[in-house]
Amino acid sequence: MAHFKTRLFPFLSAVVIGWGLSGHPVAAQAADPAGAPLFLGQPLSYWVSQAGRTERSESLDKIVGALSQAVRSEDCSAKVTASDALATLGPAGVAAMPALLEQIDHVQPWVREGALGALASFGKQALPTLIETFKNNAAVRIRIAFALGAMGPEAREAAPVLAEAMKGESPVNQARLAGILNQIDPERYAGEVSRLALEGVKLGPAAAAEFDASPVPADWPQFHGPNRDSICRERGLLRQWPQEGPKLLWSIKGLGRGLSSASIAGGRIFTMGDRPVEDKKEAQFVTAYDLENRRELWTTRVGPAFETGPRCTPTVDGDLVYALGTEGDLVCLRVATGEVCWRKNLAADFGGKMMSGWKYSESPLVDGERLICTPGAADAMIVALDKRTGGTIWKSAVPKLGERGADGAAYSSVVAAEIDGLRQYVQLIGRGVVGVEAATGRFLWGYNRVANNVANITKPVVRGDYVFATTAYNAGSALLEVKRQGEGFSAREVYFLGPRDFANHHGGVVLVGEYLYGGHGSNMGDATCVALATGKICWKSRAPARGSACVLYADGHLIFRYDRGEVLLVEATPEAFRVKGRFLPLTGTGPAWAHPVIHRGKLYLRHDDLLACYDVRAYE
Repeated sequence: MAHFKTRLFPFLSAVVIGWGLSGHPVAAQAADPAGAPLFLGQPLSYWVSQAGRTERSESLDKIVGALSQAVRSEDCSAKVTASDALATLGPAGVAAMPALLEQIDHVQPWVREGALGALASFGKQALPTLIETFKNNAAVRIRIAFALGAMGPEAREAAPVLAEAMKGESPVNQARLAGILNQIDPERYAGEVSRLALEGVKLGPAAAAEFDASPVPADWPQFHGPNRDSICRERGLLRQWPQEGPKLLWSIKGLGRGLSSASIAGGRIFTMGDRPVEDKKEAQFVTAYDLENRRELWTTRVGPAFETGPRCTPTVDGDLVYALGTEGDLVCLRVATGEVCWRKNLAADFGGKMMSGWKYSESPLVDGERLICTPGAADAMIVALDKRTGGTIWKSAVPKLGERGADGAAYSSVVAAEIDGLRQYVQLIGRGVVGVEAATGRFLWGYNRVANNVANITKPVVRGDYVFATTAYNAGSALLEVKRQGEGFSAREVYFLGPRDFANHHGGVVLVGEYLYGGHGSNMGDATCVALATGKICWKSRAPARGSACVLYADGHLIFRYDRGEVLLVEATPEAFRVKGRFLPLTGTGPAWAHPVIHRGKLYLRHDDLLACYDVRAYE
């Protein structure tokens, strides 16, 4: 059942956040305040603690009963906290289904999402009830589908029911159900996503924009989130920050030097850093922390240290976590203990090389049974490995794409996509952007014009059969239409934006509906909005803070995190550049290049050795 833990809402607090008379949150305390409601004779924090233990002093029936009472209480915070606790129990909490089903049409989105996450955790035992509810309760049908989608392959039994229901749904709900079917059974239903994404529109922005409000994934298990798109699908977040910025909840030091972001899955935080070892030297480590109390659970040595530390964000998949060190050391570790299951070296095992001297920076991709990474060798530019054993499934040879750029891997990370009916891996390499067949590694198409010979960094964005790629260093940006051509594929340039128009250095871009948002300029972050279909610059603002900017979308807004540390909240609209708040969080040393994360209403900001957590929930 370990795979459930990557999909659930693991935000478990041993405290209950109370609500003041003004409607604002009362600060969390180490113990429940006097007068806090009791459930089966104990405060909620007691039952949350019991649910999270492997050795419990209370019976499972009693724990589930108490948490069900809390789910049915009038306190929204208690409802969510109890739902999260039930999610950690997995199938053992299935007796709480009636209480959770009562919450899925609650007026507060946090309550709905917490209940759906818990329902998804129950797996096959919950399927008959969820399928029956989907069939017979049209008012909550799509929300039930979200829970089924979060189960992934465990919900295959429900796939025919969802597919049949698509026939009578609106185009928006058809797109949602298509995406959910892809989560449940990608081998059979993946093509539906591409078909519906472009149906009736040029690039499918309407369907995709609505799909941003689709299933709220439980965790943030990899670089740029569950779908690698820099989109947080949570709701109920602050739409305006106070002058002093969001409330600081906690911070931890000791991560080690590094630029890696954080992954959050199964109640754990994962990251990488260079830490001291023997003889006053340093080495590179993957480290796991307990999300609830920030206690370090384990740390595993990966390889040699590097001047600015690692850049990879660990990828969590069920009971395994994967990470790539700067010297090409690829490791598969056990989530529970940090034990090394297998390791490879991209240079030694595949003859890999980087396009320039800043070492390996990729965050590996898990796709089904395959682990995908980019050694950068002529005969192994991209490789697929068995995620359990590390055995080679295929190696992809990429021909020379053109004169621009440099040979080898770049600093980007692979994305998976369905393009013209075929699953592909799209990657930015030293010579440009390429697509290879997911099943075999066969080279399909490539595009050279966007490459530079210094550092190609930003991860491509895929929408339907279109790919957007951008780099800095006097390169620029391009939108490509990728189509079948005989036995192969072709990449047609729809438009090209020169380096003065839009060029993202690093920090990435995010596609929200029809529009791309990101920072423009080398070592700069001029906030920019680009219409994806046409390349029109809707607005561009001189960087409101120093340095380049990482970008993340959540609940109608963008988080711009500048490399000197400052963070802005910006409205995600093509109409104008509208800042809704800014603050300087706790800072470390060096550039703040680690990408921000939002998980269960909390904003996580890493800066070198420091990780800080801020509350960005809106309390009504």
